[in-house]
Amino acid sequence: MIKENQTPINKEELKKLNQILQQLIDSNDSLEFRQPVDHKTLGLHDYLSVIKKPMDLGTCQKKLQNSEYKCVEECLNDIQQIWDNCKLYNGPSSWITKLSEKLEKSFKKYVKNYLPLINIPQSSIKVKKVTEEVVQEDTQQTISHNEKVEFSNNLKQLNPDQIGALVKIIQTSSPSAFVEVNKERFQIIIDNIDFDTFTKCQNQIQSWMNGEEINKKVKI
Repeated sequence: MIKENQTPINKEELKKLNQILQQLIDSNDSLEFRQPVDHKTLGLHDYLSVIKKPMDLGTCQKKLQNSEYKCVEECLNDIQQIWDNCKLYNGPSSWITKLSEKLEKSFKKYVKNYLPLINIPQSSIKVKKVTEEVVQEDTQQTISHNEKVEFSNNLKQLNPDQIGALVKIIQTSSPSAFVEVNKERFQIIIDNIDFDTFTKCQNQIQSWMNGEEINKKVKI
């Protein structure tokens, strides 16, 4: 049921909301926000415990096309949720947070241009406070979403010998991050790797990318 201060989605509002979403999706900066965060593949096992309402541009577009939004404000709030989620999970200093803030500015400009009578959604003050508190409490021991994504992508580029060397580091320094599925398969749980071990692994990967040979002794 539409509340008194909400705007029904008629044909004209539907067209404008579609235009706003399409401009965001077409932006070169929106690649990371066009589909749901693949937290399982990325090893972000804490994602759903931190983010209570996952949202992305593709999902917003589908909901709009399927007439799932009861009012204009509901759709706009979902889009704002994307930027809030990003800031909450990644913290204020992450590159992807800065990207979301850039898109958020564009989003608010589009709303002002296309829907001037609609109140522009505001970012949650609570989100900002939480991220600031987390950074202040543990700036030296926080592994950002971006770093986890980069680590996961780098793992896919390593050869078996390099993977084996990293496994030795992880088994020695962060044993809870290594799970042996069977004799031929294992899993690295990125969220269980402590900060020092993560840094050690990242440095080792970087040295390989810079041309260091695998047969050189890896420091564990």
